[in-house]
Amino acid sequence: MIALVAAHFVLAMCAKPLVRWLGTRAFLVLALPPLAATVWAVVQLGDTAEGASTDWDWEWIPAYEVSLALRLDALSELMVLLAAGIGTLVLVYCVRYFHDGTRGLSRFAGTLLAFAGAMLGLVLADDLILLYVFWEITSVLSFLLIGHGSEYKQNRRSALQALTVTTLGGLVMLVGFLMLGHVTGT
Repeated sequence: MIALVAAHFVLAMCAKPLVRWLGTRAFLVLALPPLAATVWAVVQLGDTAEGASTDWDWEWIPAYEVSLALRLDALSELMVLLAAGIGTLVLVYCVRYFHDGTRGLSRFAGTLLAFAGAMLGLVLADDLILLYVFWEITSVLSFLLIGHGSEYKQNRRSALQALTVTTLGGLVMLVGFLMLGHVTGT
């Protein structure tokens, strides 16, 4: 499970040489991690439909009982299928949408794949710390995606609006997490 999330970010860092080498066809290679996540989720469908779950846990700060956890259950199954499935389709669509000479194509390609990975991590997160981290990553990456054509004033304005809305949402979520932690004592 963690390997699927990590594969998005690792391949996103390879977007520049891939786009330089393959042009827009690099989007087909970049679509492999979300495609793998979609296939994995489809394979797990029978088990999650019966109520089973797949868990991954890593003790991050054992002294404070803080761990990073991912979980695939029935709800996250649906969300993985949506996020990874749509991510795959968008990346495949980009092959025909862009042309090889598009300015900033490799940066956009890497950012788009990283966004798909952050969304996958967000829907699989099983602890509040990881949920918040992936939320903030998606906020920054959505700002970068929306502001891709930064030479246009409307793109810059829309990107700033998206960053403002998602950041405010993240701050409200953080306050809610702190209140929840105070009430539960964790």
